[in-house]
Amino acid sequence: MKKILTSSILLAAAVSASAAPLVTIGDQLDLFFKGAVIGRWDSNITFSSKERFNDYSAVFRLGAEADYGRNSKFKANIKFYEDLTRYADYKEFNSNLAHIAANASYTETVFSIKANFSFDQFYQNTSQTTAAILEGDLVRSNLWKAGALASYDFTEKLYGELGGDWRYVQYLGKWSREYSDYNMYSIPFSILYRITPKISVGLSYQYRYTTFEGGNINNGILYGNNRSDHFGGVTVRGDILPKLNVVAYAGVSYRDLTGGLYKGSDTTFALSSTISYELTEKIGLFATGRRDFANGASRQSSVDSSCEVGANYLLNQFVTFTTSFMYENSDYIDINRNDDTYVGRVGVSYRPNKFLTLGANYRFLENCSNIADARYNQHLVDISVAVKY
Repeated sequence: MKKILTSSILLAAAVSASAAPLVTIGDQLDLFFKGAVIGRWDSNITFSSKERFNDYSAVFRLGAEADYGRNSKFKANIKFYEDLTRYADYKEFNSNLAHIAANASYTETVFSIKANFSFDQFYQNTSQTTAAILEGDLVRSNLWKAGALASYDFTEKLYGELGGDWRYVQYLGKWSREYSDYNMYSIPFSILYRITPKISVGLSYQYRYTTFEGGNINNGILYGNNRSDHFGGVTVRGDILPKLNVVAYAGVSYRDLTGGLYKGSDTTFALSSTISYELTEKIGLFATGRRDFANGASRQSSVDSSCEVGANYLLNQFVTFTTSFMYENSDYIDINRNDDTYVGRVGVSYRPNKFLTLGANYRFLENCSNIADARYNQHLVDISVAVKY
């Protein structure tokens, strides 16, 4: 849920990577300064259905970016920024949150490898942190992610991919006594066949293992300390039509729960897809779909299904409009809870030159649940000025 909400909020429009670098070292390394000021109004800071905190805030974003490998087989990009958020009235929600993202790749004729790492600090609630919502508080957490994916061409048509991913969610402060940290390790493997130079199909398998620690002692008693997932299915990716690009896999996921009172197994249809279509030179359409097992803040297991549809409209070389609608259902396993989440957003960005971007966005979120304390809605408006130099 947190990832979907984060991706749905347009804090600032992206600035083109073609901006002139602040510093160039040799012929490979470019350094940029990145900054933004964001003014925001939030109608429901803590996602409460009863005592709602609404306030204005300012976010001061300071950061830097480094690009390496302009003329090299090895390429790398590192971004860092810190958001300093200050509220007008509810100063207890002020925060300084750091974000780091790094990507690297190395490419040969028949072999390539990509790697990534990210670290994000959060000070926010989700639909699962109901204890914090009832108390009118926000939950601090850290999210660590790292991964690698290697690809090798066995023949001109046949190639394989093998990867590894790690995800670590860490709860901080007093809420670490209520919510459980978890480590999740994934190993994806695919064999793909190039039908054409732009279209590939194949078979995919993924093993995923999750371990929990900390939090309320009842979490471990009910749900145990670990679980494992297996996925098998088909993968399709590429330019299916001249203006239609698809990246998708679909199949079956099997989850094995061990160690708790709710131990057992479950199977569900699994899907992940991203579709983009260039309707005209000025209008681009996109759609995403996802269905998979998920893990809650209190170790709950659920099946999450979501979809998002949207459009980008390029008014001219300076102005872009964006709109989308997202729906997600979370069906919890072994407990009587079912959530429906709706998110609608509209936004506009204005980029008068390669250094400066101005943006304005509105988002509405509605969470409907059969649990009264998990029902809430939120209006969020932001106006931003972003600089990359």
